[in-house]
Amino acid sequence: MEFYIRKNATDPKIKMKLARDGRNDFSNVNELLESSDITFSMVNTKTNNPIILNDRAYLAVKRQRQNQEIDEYIITYQFKEGGTALEGRYEGTFTIIFLDTDLETSSKLIVPIKEKLFINVIW
Repeated sequence: MEFYIRKNATDPKIKMKLARDGRNDFSNVNELLESSDITFSMVNTKTNNPIILNDRAYLAVKRQRQNQEIDEYIITYQFKEGGTALEGRYEGTFTIIFLDTDLETSSKLIVPIKEKLFINVIW
């Protein structure tokens, strides 16, 4: 997926749908997401230097119409000042860390699963 944002901009937000590909059990996702940490990282594709590292991301639920059974889950990230200060091409990843009842990591999911997310910071 290609995402474009202007240099020094904070909008638009990045929005990624969680894929229903059989790897995630969406019937239990509500319970799992209640105790999870969602982060966003962005790395320069040429230098491999991180620009954003494990910054807070958020989950939105898009309620489906009555005839559909499963809601859609969308992960969002709002850029902050400095996150788009340098023009270039970056690879972005969202990480969902599911926590157990003792708030210890029980599993980790890196999104996107199907295709890479590239962020293009342009003038």
